[in-house]
Amino acid sequence: MDTVKELFRTKSFWIFVGVAILGGVEAIYAIPLLGLAIAAITIFGISLQGVETILTEKKIDQTRKDAATQHSVAMQEIIQARGEAATQHIEALQEIEQARVEAAKQNAEAMQEIQKAKDEARAENILLEANKFATSLLDKDAQVNEAVALNPDIKQRQLRQMGIEISSAVIDGDDPLRQRGRMVAGLGRGMVGYWKLERKDITGLVTTALNYLQENVLETIIPDADGLLYLACMYGYQEQFEEMIRVIGQAINIDENIKEQFQQRKILQILLRACNSDQIKLEALRKCLSLPPISKKTFCEYLQNFDLTDFDGFIEWMAVKRPSAPGKKGIFLIKITPPYPSNEGKVSASGQSITSWDFETVIPTTEPATNEELYKSLHSLFILFCPIT
Repeated sequence: MDTVKELFRTKSFWIFVGVAILGGVEAIYAIPLLGLAIAAITIFGISLQGVETILTEKKIDQTRKDAATQHSVAMQEIIQARGEAATQHIEALQEIEQARVEAAKQNAEAMQEIQKAKDEARAENILLEANKFATSLLDKDAQVNEAVALNPDIKQRQLRQMGIEISSAVIDGDDPLRQRGRMVAGLGRGMVGYWKLERKDITGLVTTALNYLQENVLETIIPDADGLLYLACMYGYQEQFEEMIRVIGQAINIDENIKEQFQQRKILQILLRACNSDQIKLEALRKCLSLPPISKKTFCEYLQNFDLTDFDGFIEWMAVKRPSAPGKKGIFLIKITPPYPSNEGKVSASGQSITSWDFETVIPTTEPATNEELYKSLHSLFILFCPIT
């Protein structure tokens, strides 16, 4: 049916129909020139049919080309679609993998936070036990370092405090934690069982305190005056004079009032170790602490003006034995009997070595002397540093 429709649509078909009709007319009526017309029309129809055939072939060829082009485009679109699908698949797999990685990372971070919280809690418990139950400074130091290993965030605070506690023990000459345990057991100062730091113990404690205070006070962005005070004392104990003077200056620049703490007896004893009997170093320390120079006039005025109201004890001075003087060398605590009016304002004195705690009589109590005479005797034996207030 489709072929018939296509036949009807061709022009050559209708030309041949016209030729057939004309041929029939000629057969009936025998018109002379009609044959020529029929021949011409037939030739034209055959030519037109040829042209239509060529055009049809071209159309078919074009249709084939169009079909091939459409097929190629379709294949390209299919390939592109496959590529896009593959890309989307890869992206989906990457997103899934990234989601897995993120989930694993979040899980790991969550586990780390949980472990950190556990470590912080454990560190806090260790510190509580150390503060309550440590039997010595060495025991507490080990526990504090265990806590710091669990929670590094507390390192500066805890090791600074540990450095100060160890320094304080060195200054006092005893381990307060071991002493506390002995006090609980009924063994206090002056009783059998009182424990005093030995020199071998002090050496290790000073080294530990220096390390802690250097790292967690001196090398921090904003050092604190109290930490520097104890660091200066440890430098003094190790006789590192230049470092000691530098740190004292830093502490005073931070807090001017800390000079009063540097002038406490036990702290002065430690600081004077770094000076030995060097007059230049002693004067440098005196200047650093803003202490006035000592002369016969200032010494005698100090004794004359000393407030004896409700006073019971000795007037005390820090001094260093002169290298040329006889007897023990080193730092001495001078103990002077007050110039009571009942004794005509006369005084007696003795010097106590801070290392052996032995006494050396300067002016005997049986033969008291005037303030001027006492100064002369002391000046010949000692370099007077300052009074202990």
